[in-house]
Amino acid sequence: MAELAEQHIIATYDSSWYHKGCDLRREVFMDEQGVSLEDEFDGKDPDATHIVTVQDGEVVGVLRILWLPEHAKIGRFAVKKSLRDQGIGSRLFHTALSFIDRKGQDQVMLEAQIDRIGFYENFGFAAYGEEYLDAGILHRAMKNY
Repeated sequence: MAELAEQHIIATYDSSWYHKGCDLRREVFMDEQGVSLEDEFDGKDPDATHIVTVQDGEVVGVLRILWLPEHAKIGRFAVKKSLRDQGIGSRLFHTALSFIDRKGQDQVMLEAQIDRIGFYENFGFAAYGEEYLDAGILHRAMKNY
């Protein structure tokens, strides 16, 4: 099977790529994980940078970056279920970290679902603080600094 060409696109809030990324977020977080609409779409999207992974015209990965005074915060990170464990998430996360670095920020934090902590540790992130529930899912804060 031929490998599909993959693009990472910075999706502005009013773009069709952003809306396609939201469709994937609904699929992963709301349909698969049972997160509520209010929890998933928390009003922070207009101020965030959104990056989508596109293969053959379809959004297969998505995340957002919030720019806070003390650090960048990566969140809403999802990969299409049928395409997981193929490196899409790793490439998207690497793209996001490179983008953040180019913007002059070297401190990044995120809130990881407990079963994904190992993924982020591979990128040099360390968990801190106690485990907590967010949208009914166990999380732990992580940072690279």
